[in-house]
Amino acid sequence: MNKVLGDICVLDFGRFLACPYCGILLADMGAEVIRVERPGGEEDRTHGLLAPSGQNMMFPTVGRNKKGITLNLMKNEKGRDVLKDLLKHTDVIIHAFTPPAAESMGLDYENLKKLKPDIIVAAVTCFGQKGPYANRPGFDFIAQAMSGCMALGGYEDKPPTRAFMNPIDYSTGLAAAFSVAVAIRHRDMTGSGQLIDLSLLRTAISFTAPQIGEMEVLDTPRPMIGNRAAYLSTVDLLQCKDGCVFVASIMNSLWRRLARLIGHEELLDDPELYNDYQRYVHRDRIDPLVAEWAAQYTVEEVMEKMEAAHIPCGPIRALGEVSSDPHVQEAEMMTYMDLEEPGLEKVPVSQTPARFSETPPVISRRPPKVGEHNEEIFQGLLGYSKEKIVCLQKEGVI
Repeated sequence: MNKVLGDICVLDFGRFLACPYCGILLADMGAEVIRVERPGGEEDRTHGLLAPSGQNMMFPTVGRNKKGITLNLMKNEKGRDVLKDLLKHTDVIIHAFTPPAAESMGLDYENLKKLKPDIIVAAVTCFGQKGPYANRPGFDFIAQAMSGCMALGGYEDKPPTRAFMNPIDYSTGLAAAFSVAVAIRHRDMTGSGQLIDLSLLRTAISFTAPQIGEMEVLDTPRPMIGNRAAYLSTVDLLQCKDGCVFVASIMNSLWRRLARLIGHEELLDDPELYNDYQRYVHRDRIDPLVAEWAAQYTVEEVMEKMEAAHIPCGPIRALGEVSSDPHVQEAEMMTYMDLEEPGLEKVPVSQTPARFSETPPVISRRPPKVGEHNEEIFQGLLGYSKEKIVCLQKEGVI
């Protein structure tokens, strides 16, 4: 089967989620993605909880399907020479360095396009390439804080709370992969490369713009109401006999079904409850009735009744329960990878988010060890002699 990005070579200098996540999405679709890290490896390999081998559980997901080489570009002229040679075989560079850091390594777009005019560069940073904060480092958490994301939820008597699965990182990685695909299409049409400026803060603000509008135009801040959704009928976490479910009764049609299900059809004729917003205003009348109903049943019973009424509802899963969900299994939403290390023969990794009927993504390669493909790339692709490779290793270049 021909891989849709099989003729594309990507140098991936990414670290910590957004940029390397972009890399695996391109690799899943067939691109040859070469992870480039400093001799000795990068910290995202050993961040967080570690298996006895020293392997964390994040790197298998963001490193899969990639090859791995080492290269020191920091104030290293020989490293820059190696980069020039790599560029001859490269279509796309993705990195997560601030503008000064990228320039110090020769990875700024102005330098790269002089060496290869049609190169595509995706620069993933917290604040972007321009503006007073451009040189600041940053992570997902900072973007959540500065974009208003953390002002959208929580509890009135507690400080703001961030989302805990790094949504800005992953969504920026998705945006980066989409942008690279668009840039490749543009290059195919025009022969020109380009710089793609991706910013965690820009991504986050693209999510919060409607709520910013509520504040600026309507002078109304979002209420801090925990898991409940603002301005809607009951959208909240419900406690059952043996666990919790999340229900979403958005729109009049779903509200009517919910009122009937909980045995309070009299609410349907109440003139104060004629739309989502009014039902939100009078939530102190409605939500206790829904909660009282749910408390009578087990999670399984609530799910059966909600499904029969065709009301969106889902059980709260513990992390150890997700992969055993029958729908997750049948729809192949997760997969497992053998890292070829004792105790790591079956490590869960995420599937590619999109499924394609004609060009399915393939996860076929475990994440590379540090410099695992140095010989293949430097000798096989670039034609370096073994003596030159040994010399570059001794000098700390690779």
